[in-house]
Amino acid sequence: MDELASNPRIQSLRDRLDEIDVKIVRTLNERARLLHDLATVKGEAGAQLFDPQREEEILQRVAEENPGPIYDSTMREIFAVIMHRIRDIEASH
Repeated sequence: MDELASNPRIQSLRDRLDEIDVKIVRTLNERARLLHDLATVKGEAGAQLFDPQREEEILQRVAEENPGPIYDSTMREIFAVIMHRIRDIEASH
C-alpha cells in the first residue's frame, strides 16, 4: 500500500469520489433509459426524434444551473458529449 493510501483523510476523499462515480454511472444510465422511453413515445407519435432546439435549451439550462467550479462552457461540453453518446446508443437499437 502506498503511503498516501494510508492517510485516512486521503482515503476518505477517495471513498467519497468512488461513491460519486457510482452515482454518475447510475444517473447516466437512468438518463439513457428515459431517452429510450421518450424516443419510443415520439416514434409512436410520428415526431422527430432529434430536436436541436431542445438540445440547446438543455445546454443553456445546465450552464445556468452550474454553481462551479467547473466553467459553464466546460459543463456545456460535458453535456453535449453525454447527449451525443446516448443518442448514438439509441440509434444503434
